[in-house]
Amino acid sequence: MFHSGLTIVCTLAILAVIPALSIQYREFLDRTGLRASIGLTVLISTGSLLVWLLISLFIPSVWNSPLEYPTAALAAVAGFLASLTVRDTTSLSLPAALFAIAWTALVFTPIAIVVLFPTSVGIPLTFGPLDLGGALPVQVAVGAGALIVLTVARKWAVEDRSHVRPRSWLLLLSGLVTWAGWLLGFVGLELAVDSVVTPRIVANSLIAPVLGIVGWLIAQRITSASTTAGGAVSGLFSGLVAISAGSAYFTPLWAALTGLIAGIASSLFVARRVRATGRHAWYLVGTHLVAASIGLLMVGIFGLGLGLVYNGQLTLFQTQFVSIAAVVLWSGLISLLLWLVVRQAARREQRASD
Repeated sequence: MFHSGLTIVCTLAILAVIPALSIQYREFLDRTGLRASIGLTVLISTGSLLVWLLISLFIPSVWNSPLEYPTAALAAVAGFLASLTVRDTTSLSLPAALFAIAWTALVFTPIAIVVLFPTSVGIPLTFGPLDLGGALPVQVAVGAGALIVLTVARKWAVEDRSHVRPRSWLLLLSGLVTWAGWLLGFVGLELAVDSVVTPRIVANSLIAPVLGIVGWLIAQRITSASTTAGGAVSGLFSGLVAISAGSAYFTPLWAALTGLIAGIASSLFVARRVRATGRHAWYLVGTHLVAASIGLLMVGIFGLGLGLVYNGQLTLFQTQFVSIAAVVLWSGLISLLLWLVVRQAARREQRASD
């Protein structure tokens, strides 16, 4: 009964992140108006969630796991995030929805099964990467897909929609909701509440985002001589993404270092790419792929009892690195193929509007 209640709380907390992220990523959403945008977000998130539930029906060990519904919530978040680069390019709802739902089926689902349910496909628990919060199937996969789409569509004309960004107070509020949702999600994904691991997860999930803010604002100050509320929320999100894989495996010191490095690296990456291309959607690559990769690799170095600094072995670091590379390659390939299909519809729309 306790596990059932924890699973429900975890699932609802993760799903609550979607409307908060919709506010944060408003400028990347489709250009068909607020009501249509909300409707498309609900369609994509619901469709992605149902895709996961449908596929998992064929894997009994997944379907009967207490992680089944929290992972379905992660699928909804991942599908929504995967759709953003397409929605930034076209206002057609159907291509964006089909891209996101197909991406969930072909990218998120197989990666989530391997990472979160390894024994269901014959992989021993000790052979897989350490990834408590689903950083590989959600953050790395989404960021890799965005990287490929933005690279392939680099000459695609996109209207500057920075004017639709929310006001500072609403942006900060969305950041806090995202923070609370992921924190509860991390605790729930552990599937237990005890006197050692749970306080560590909570502490690390508070420390890393704070240092992520510090890191982002330091880099922002260096690159643009400014500090903004948007920068603070971006840093918070970078730290949160970075700690998602290892919130249960770090001491507070390593959590702080992970958040700080992720904030600085993500900020510098985004500033450089936006300056070079004029595409704000590179933010998705910086805060998801870059930050999550840093967090996963830091687990391989500083993971309690298993990382390089504790046992002098590179085994875990190599596992984390290979896992990141495999996810980037798979997500990049599938995202490229899906984008080539969606691009035709986007081109027709652009010609019709000219």
